[in-house]
Amino acid sequence: MLRRTFLAATAACMLIAVGAAEAQSYRAEYRLSTVLGTAFPWGQAGERWAALVKEKTQGRVNIKLYPGTSLVGGDQTREFTAIRQGVIDLAIGSTINWSPQIRELNLF
Repeated sequence: MLRRTFLAATAACMLIAVGAAEAQSYRAEYRLSTVLGTAFPWGQAGERWAALVKEKTQGRVNIKLYPGTSLVGGDQTREFTAIRQGVIDLAIGSTINWSPQIRELNLF
């Protein structure tokens, strides 16, 4: 009797774990802001990274690139604030523009 209870409890835990793993969901799209356009290394790195993420996640995670800080009207200093507000999900930018909000970025 004890063995059956143990096996039933183990099976139930396994089903819950599998269900939780399958229930993990992703948004349809994540927004990646880059300071520079795709003609520059930072923009090219953003494109490559987005492609690798899509490939490695079998298309479950999609990242759309917004070059030239287009999500914040070209104002680089507003980019970090937009990240905090959820307008931007990911960013490739300069620490000089984010240093007013994060003191540790003021290294020099």
